[in-house]
Amino acid sequence: MSHLIQIHCASEARLALQPYFFSQDRAHVFRVFGVSIAEAAFTETGITVTFPLESPMEELQALHDLLVRIDTNHDVTIDDTQAVIGYLGDGTVVTVYRHFKRWLDFLSAARVRSMEGVVVEVRANGVKLAEGVLRSYELMEDGEFYVSACTIEADGLEHFEGELSLAAVM
Repeated sequence: MSHLIQIHCASEARLALQPYFFSQDRAHVFRVFGVSIAEAAFTETGITVTFPLESPMEELQALHDLLVRIDTNHDVTIDDTQAVIGYLGDGTVVTVYRHFKRWLDFLSAARVRSMEGVVVEVRANGVKLAEGVLRSYELMEDGEFYVSACTIEADGLEHFEGELSLAAVM
């Protein structure tokens, strides 16, 4: 069983899309760092792309980026209604192409919510600022999701602001 994406396009566009896929064992595949993550079949009406139901987030991100690149640079219509990977909090269906960025933000916000009351490491630009129990946080969604402020408790309360990342300490 696998997810299915239909990319409808004219024959000229189909030819222009071939370089996105690597030919391997009589099949066309989309590869990331040498690993095949999706298969493509060229048809009269476009391309059919399939990928496993249980794909890691990195592979879903790579497929999303590929579809954005194809849609931006070529005259195509993408039908990914058979590539549902999740749902937003309001029940909106998320596919590998549609609502994907909102879904990543939704998952990131849920991850931060789950860290309240847990010992976290606060980082800015990859540099560790502090470690302590997460007491509060503010989320920012301005193009990309990030934590814009947080308060932790270590030896008293400490407040941080900026583009922050949080990670639970095990």
